[in-house]
Amino acid sequence: MDLQIKDYTPNYEEQWLECLKETFYASSYYDMILKIKPRYEQPIVELITLHGGKIVAFLDIELIPLSEQLCSKDEEYCGQISLIGVHPKYRRQKIATKLLENAITKIKKNSQIERLEVSFREDKEISTWLHSMDFFPCEKYYEVSFSQDFFIKYGIELPYGLNPSILTGFVDQKGFRLISTDHPPEKTFPYLIMEKKL
Repeated sequence: MDLQIKDYTPNYEEQWLECLKETFYASSYYDMILKIKPRYEQPIVELITLHGGKIVAFLDIELIPLSEQLCSKDEEYCGQISLIGVHPKYRRQKIATKLLENAITKIKKNSQIERLEVSFREDKEISTWLHSMDFFPCEKYYEVSFSQDFFIKYGIELPYGLNPSILTGFVDQKGFRLISTDHPPEKTFPYLIMEKKL
């Protein structure tokens, strides 16, 4: 199969979003919808895989500061796999493996990144693949959403104008922490964090 890995450019955004939609619909991320491609404060790698000029896979890795690292925090430079996916029709062809290997080669050549982290909704197939790429588990948490009733019951006051029905946070050993306001309410997903030394 004639596949080409190249850097993402904005002219591919529509195709990228279409590929992400098809990829996520057939995964544990079936409920996640993006209308624009994420822009990163400190992107490291944004790659796509093309087949016949059409995007069939994507990978985004960004630099994350010490304060946002989820696993061991002894390296100043850490990358986070923000998004990775392969269109359902192109799976089982080692496309994700080649994409990640390409990204790691670029990272080792062009940056000081010492470690990669990835956080994902717990999925046996994904974790098995990550293990094969020398990633190891380091943390677990639950992404949760809360209704108005939760905040009323426990007397939690929120900033004026903030709708609690769209708050999403995660629960770990440190308790509830707010992480997002863009997911549907009343959902709970187990997440696994894995890391790889470079």
